[in-house]
Amino acid sequence: MTRRRFLERAAAAAALGAGGPALLSACGDDGGDDGGGDASGGTRTVVVWDRAGAEATARQAFLTAWNEGRGAELGITVQYEPQATDKYEEIVRTAFQTQRGPDIFHGPSSILGQFVGAGWIQPLRGLISDDVLGNADAYLRDSSELVWGGEPYGVPTTTFTIRNSINRGLFQAAGLDPDDPPTTFSAVLDAARAITAAGGGDAFGIALPTAWVGFLAWIVDPPVLASNPDLTQLGLFDRSSGEFAAENYEPVVELYRALVQEEIAYPGAETLNSDTVLGAFAEGKIGMYLSSGSIVGGLQNLGAQIDFGVGPIPVADGQTQRQSPMNAGFPYSISSTIEDEESVAAVFEVLVGAEMQQALADGGVPPLSTEAWDSDSAMGNDWLQLFRPADLDTQWPKKPGSVVAVEGEDVTTTITKLILDPSQDAPSTLADLSERYQRAFETGVDNGEIDPDEFRV
Repeated sequence: MTRRRFLERAAAAAALGAGGPALLSACGDDGGDDGGGDASGGTRTVVVWDRAGAEATARQAFLTAWNEGRGAELGITVQYEPQATDKYEEIVRTAFQTQRGPDIFHGPSSILGQFVGAGWIQPLRGLISDDVLGNADAYLRDSSELVWGGEPYGVPTTTFTIRNSINRGLFQAAGLDPDDPPTTFSAVLDAARAITAAGGGDAFGIALPTAWVGFLAWIVDPPVLASNPDLTQLGLFDRSSGEFAAENYEPVVELYRALVQEEIAYPGAETLNSDTVLGAFAEGKIGMYLSSGSIVGGLQNLGAQIDFGVGPIPVADGQTQRQSPMNAGFPYSISSTIEDEESVAAVFEVLVGAEMQQALADGGVPPLSTEAWDSDSAMGNDWLQLFRPADLDTQWPKKPGSVVAVEGEDVTTTITKLILDPSQDAPSTLADLSERYQRAFETGVDNGEIDPDEFRV
């Protein structure tokens, strides 16, 4: 979207005017001051929402201690509220639509552009310190999902690289070399067959949690983007040509179809979510799982005793891995209608600051800062170091698929149905998907709602 459009909508929302979302600040004062200040000497409360999981567990402990120490000195209490993992996007969107949005929240980067366009969040420059923005500068370039109209609307706190997580013990039991994990789709299929056969009904080759909200972005898109750096997620928009190229989904659709149909993927793919997969992987029931580094903290919280390893993101046969798409994740954003800017900014800088970075690393969560990666706890965590950003790891770019108003089924629904229903014709379905998304993109450009320059190489 254009910068002018962003500002117009944000201003409308802030003024509670027609056409903009009418939001109420969640930031309050326990002393009764309705202006969000501290004139009465009461404690100011800043509401923070997050996605539940290992990351939230680490933050919860840190913020509890902060409230009792530094927060008490400042007269600020952080009301930290982790939300359901698989329903998080829906919960946050509904909250803002119904005027119950938090002051600060983990803004999922894939849909942050929608929140900016709706006027629900505000630019961070001038609200938080330049030093804080500078610490994340490498991930706040114009191509970032957190930057719209040249302005940063979120600051990331983690580096979620993607690897093919493997159970080395299951590889060895199947006669496979865990130090030479599969790098192509055909090799993945062969390994999954071998692991499932050796498992005798107790272990399966791979997991495909199609019911997980992140299935497309984290498990379907990365193998395609790994060999096609110009493509984006959510429909495979080609940033060089300016057109959607969903036909490139076909090889990964065929692979995942085969894994499900041959019953060498963990049972129940139709209803499987990420939490169930994590538990089964921790119990030694899954041989391979394409995942981000967030898996480390999750496995540690479950007390997993497996022989854990990783391999690269596999690519289609005949193609070469050119990058390893990743996300500087768990960004935080600020509501556009907060009143107590000083308190909210103070809490925001704690959430993305050095001490929180260390708390994340201590909890087995991939941090953003080099200092946290180099800390004793992170360096002593062999599993975590497997996900440390390397030369091939590349921040994935913003995608027009997240802001277009497409007619018919969205890309996630279309791709999931193709995988689970082999009777559907993949080539024609994918061609139709490209046409529908391209039409929506061009309509948005013509209407002035989308700035195509946001999505160019």
